[in-house]
Amino acid sequence: MKKSFLSLLFIVPLLVTCSNLTEAKAAEGDVGYSVQAKIPANQIDKRQTYFDLKMKPKQKQTVEIEVMNSSNEEIQVEASVNYASTNRTGVIDYTKNDLSKKDKSLKYPLPELAKISDDQKHLTIPVNGKKTVQVMIEMPEESIDGVVLGAVEFKKKNTTETKKAKGVSLKNEYSYIVGMQLSETDKQVKPHMNLLRIKPTLINYHTAVAATLQNNQPVIIKNLSIDAKVYQQNSDKMLYQTKKANMTMAPNSNFDFGIDWGNKPLKEGKYRLKMTATNGVETWNWDENFTIGKEGQDLNNEAVDLQQTNEWLYVAIAAGVLLVLLLIILVIRKRRKEQ
Repeated sequence: MKKSFLSLLFIVPLLVTCSNLTEAKAAEGDVGYSVQAKIPANQIDKRQTYFDLKMKPKQKQTVEIEVMNSSNEEIQVEASVNYASTNRTGVIDYTKNDLSKKDKSLKYPLPELAKISDDQKHLTIPVNGKKTVQVMIEMPEESIDGVVLGAVEFKKKNTTETKKAKGVSLKNEYSYIVGMQLSETDKQVKPHMNLLRIKPTLINYHTAVAATLQNNQPVIIKNLSIDAKVYQQNSDKMLYQTKKANMTMAPNSNFDFGIDWGNKPLKEGKYRLKMTATNGVETWNWDENFTIGKEGQDLNNEAVDLQQTNEWLYVAIAAGVLLVLLLIILVIRKRRKEQ
């Protein structure tokens, strides 16, 4: 568990372009400010720059993060505590998420255990100055196995740059993420995955089927590989296949694994999904039927680069060929009778 957490970069500046999050290894001079966690005594590995804390039930603790302004102007920074989720590409996401959309198995999301006082959520930092943000942690009464995972995010306000490319405005925002992992016991928790649902969808306006996968245990799943195959029901002929490797799932999270439909229309009908997921130790297999109904047509209308099939054209051509053959046969029979 510890190794999977250490493999992630936990104090990094992030570049947000529109609504898509991408990591950007920007230097302090690029964003005008930086952050530094003050590592406490109960840090599991004091060489790390993120919080990896050994806690006890009902323990209360305050940790501190310094925010330093290296720019030549006063800046405003927003601070928030976020829980870790898994995005649709199979990467752990530490940016702010809607708490109401958390996975049902997540009993203790980090924002409910770690809080920042209202007067420190919005910081004004003078030129070459710094502010210290305090994060107050309070563990629940019951003992917790596994980990609680999340981060403290610092986002600079009113410093966005808007660029135009091919008529599209791109808005860049810079923020820092300071990871936080809380654990109480050394008990090894085994991950477990569930297939929650299968539904037709669009991914970047391209037709697909989404299989919602859930990790319902308080443990990170790393080195995750998935192989998904779609068949027509009662047929062994594979229609579509999507394989991905080197994915990671946050504890107690779910994400939509997209199965590419090859830019083909989502036809109404009954299908079968055979899917295997493995982290190299545990393996999960599913064999489930699903149906694409009229909602598939609505998605087809919104899709781009859709390769429309010409089934009716093929039927019309076949009917025309058959009609010509019948006419030839009738003409030949008529001539034979006349002879």
